[in-house]
Amino acid sequence: MSEEVRNEAAAGENAADKSGDARKTRGIRFSESEWEEVKKAAAAHEMPAAEFVRERILELARAPESVGPGPVGGSMGPLIERMFRYTWFLATERRDAMAREGREDEVDKLVAEARAFQKSLRGDAAD
Repeated sequence: MSEEVRNEAAAGENAADKSGDARKTRGIRFSESEWEEVKKAAAAHEMPAAEFVRERILELARAPESVGPGPVGGSMGPLIERMFRYTWFLATERRDAMAREGREDEVDKLVAEARAFQKSLRGDAAD
């Protein structure tokens, strides 16, 4: 076990010790390319790789969809989150550009339409 992996594992064990539920090392194998993907994803979430793997696996295991046959619904979570962030960024940039152009009324109308659509998706009663 590399020093990096031991350090990441130790960071997670400290949290478990506080809860009184001590963690034990479990074996799982990754190819070098797979582990690089995991480390990149963990870094994007500002987490040690071992903690990232543990949290994601537990998230999947605890999801109601994970019991019984069928695909695990939580697997789309990271993709949905990334798409939301990109959409938010682009929408914010466009909103600011429209405001600089003096088109605040158009922005307000778009926001109202988006909120009405959001309510319809949730099934909320119209105001």
